[in-house]
Amino acid sequence: MLHSADDAHLMEIQPPMTATATPNRMVRKRERTRQQLLDAVEALILKHGYEDASAEAVAELADLGRSTFYNHFDSKQDAVLAMLTQHYHDYGDAAYVPLEQTRDRAESVTRSTLRVFTAMAEDPLTRQMVDRPRFLAKATAESQGEFLVRDFTEGVMQGRFRFAVSLDSLAIILNWSYVGMLVNAIKHDSIEETRLEWARYLLLNLGIQHDEIESVINAALQE
Repeated sequence: MLHSADDAHLMEIQPPMTATATPNRMVRKRERTRQQLLDAVEALILKHGYEDASAEAVAELADLGRSTFYNHFDSKQDAVLAMLTQHYHDYGDAAYVPLEQTRDRAESVTRSTLRVFTAMAEDPLTRQMVDRPRFLAKATAESQGEFLVRDFTEGVMQGRFRFAVSLDSLAIILNWSYVGMLVNAIKHDSIEETRLEWARYLLLNLGIQHDEIESVINAALQE
């Protein structure tokens, strides 16, 4: 097929079509609808607790149909987990310290985990879900996993961390220990003491020597 000179000019200046273009209107609408539902889940749990955050109640508060809820989530449990994961991810993102901004991954990990622990322990959502540790454990694992793997891997590269078990096994152990201490801190109103206990436990499992742990924590607290 022949093209005119004008056609050739147009072909030169038109940007190529890519699969990574800005999401179209339908995708953006779906994302907004999903966020409406997540916001409704959060509002219901904060006001009435987990039991009253049914699919029907969530859809009604979001001013959407029940079928719309199930277009986005398989169940109430799925929606609650998605909401908590999104919520907690923001804490990890805010506390994360890029490698280029720290000389010691042990210190930066301690600083980050102390901040996240405090934020989650003081969070009204966590307090509403405190009797459902399985939810908290799964949401913590899914929201903090990317930060944990990145931090721990960089700590190994720095020669600071040495694991006695695989990273996957360590992540499971630490996640359940974290949630147990989180629940204990809330139920006994002991956030400050328990977050320091958590930091000591974390550093010990990362291979930091006993006689160095307190100095690492003190350095993290100075920031």
